[in-house]
Amino acid sequence: MIQPLLLDYTVQDISARFDHALVNIGGELVQYPIHNTIFSGRSVRKYVYVKETEAIGKQILGASLMDKDGNTLANNPLNVVKNDKGFLIGFEFSVRLEATASGV
Repeated sequence: MIQPLLLDYTVQDISARFDHALVNIGGELVQYPIHNTIFSGRSVRKYVYVKETEAIGKQILGASLMDKDGNTLANNPLNVVKNDKGFLIGFEFSVRLEATASGV
């Protein structure tokens, strides 16, 4: 039987895999750090922040979370024209356990 602690470890392990983000700004991929990480129960949220002074008037077409080796681990498609305010991009990952009946 899986113990709740294993699910907690899984959430922490998932979070540790993300190293940085690539944000598609007008067709150009720009690297951003992970701005914030929030754990809540068996979920983790990762945030990427495009500053007020960056990319004004350009289209933000999406963001990807990357591992340290440059592999894409998650995508968030967007289509937003950036104004002069900061822009926060969020990703949420939840871990849950499902039990199924087995004929064994």
